[in-house]
Amino acid sequence: MHNGALLHVDSKTIFFDYSDDVIFLENPSKYNFYFKRSLSIYTEIENVYPLNFNIPLSYKTISLLQKLQKEFLFHKHNKVEFYRALDVFHLKSNSAHSLLDVRKLSEDVSRGNGEALYYTRLWNPNSTNDPKEKERRIIQNEFRINACRIIKKTFKSAKTGLYPDSFSVKCAADVVLDLKSCKKSNYLKTLKQFSIGIADDGLKDTPGWKIGEYVLHGKAVISTPIQVQIDQFENGKNYLELSDRSAYLELPDRIRELQRDDAYLQMAKANLDWSKQYLHPKNYFIRILEIIKN
Repeated sequence: MHNGALLHVDSKTIFFDYSDDVIFLENPSKYNFYFKRSLSIYTEIENVYPLNFNIPLSYKTISLLQKLQKEFLFHKHNKVEFYRALDVFHLKSNSAHSLLDVRKLSEDVSRGNGEALYYTRLWNPNSTNDPKEKERRIIQNEFRINACRIIKKTFKSAKTGLYPDSFSVKCAADVVLDLKSCKKSNYLKTLKQFSIGIADDGLKDTPGWKIGEYVLHGKAVISTPIQVQIDQFENGKNYLELSDRSAYLELPDRIRELQRDDAYLQMAKANLDWSKQYLHPKNYFIRILEIIKN
């Protein structure tokens, strides 16, 4: 199944659902355990567990490729990922999907400059025929444009903006970034300098990679309401929640709340600890195996 993976452990079957959507890729009853990336907060099924935040990580990518079966390696659905894995220097692959080497993860919280960072992109509503998706994109774009504008206007040292595609230039040229700054390697260097990451729902109104990147780098987080299940990731401790999907006007107060008495440092420490427990590949798989064996 595309966007899915199957694991066999001790005669048990475990399905991994990495879809952006809260809709299940497979029927959970077919498997002993079902781990889902975008598990709705309203879903309760006995053998279904959240995968928590998703973020692309790598470790000795070329060595991994050498161990995979050729039939899997050259399958048509895996072709793009195969070339990305080969492009260890990110010379040609989509820089927004570049892999983060786990050997370069942060070990300690960086104080940063105490300011907020928000890089994002728009989605053209006219490129879909689905009325619900069209409406979702309009709401999402409105938040992202206005969030960039209000942060830029209120905090002179903050860094925010939109990916510079033609649609974004047409809609909000005043907050468009330069392409070079959007390259993944440059973005991660910038991220290290800042202290507070702003996030909102991505595709299918579920979190994308942004929050995962923030917590891996030990950053405080402000986000629109998180509507999927995440283990032990709490509003007020790991992130500050906006009241709804369109509440960009609340951003200045939330940013100031984290800046007051350097409160962002306490949240940053909580998030770095959380990422080590739930996102680092070693503990990521230990958690899964412990659930299976219990």
